[in-house]
Amino acid sequence: MFFRQSFLTEDSNTDVIILRARGRDAKGNPLSAEEIPLEGCQITPRSTADPVDHSDLVDSSAVLIRDAGFTFLPTDRIRVPAGKSMAGDWSIEGRPGDWPGAVEIALVRA
Repeated sequence: MFFRQSFLTEDSNTDVIILRARGRDAKGNPLSAEEIPLEGCQITPRSTADPVDHSDLVDSSAVLIRDAGFTFLPTDRIRVPAGKSMAGDWSIEGRPGDWPGAVEIALVRA
C-alpha cells in the first residue's frame, strides 16, 4: 500500500466495478459492457482551485486512487456501489496520474 492510507478515511475505501466496452455486434449495436471487479480503491471528491463557498459544491467530480497494477482505458466507466461514498457511475476524465506505486484517475459523473 502506498501513502493514501495516511490521509483518507475508511469510508473512502471501496471495491468498484469497471465497465469496459466490448465493441459492437455484426449489426452495429453496442455489446453489453464487460464488468471487471476491482478491489482496494479510494474514491474522494476532487478538489477545486476556484474560490467557492464549500456549501455550494456538488459531487460531480471525484478522484480514484489505487495501487499500480491495473490498466485503465479512456473508455472505461467506474461504478461505485450504492451505499458507498460517491456511489454511482463515473467516466474517466483525462489521463491517469502516475505516482510511485499508485495511479490517480480523475472522474466525472457519467
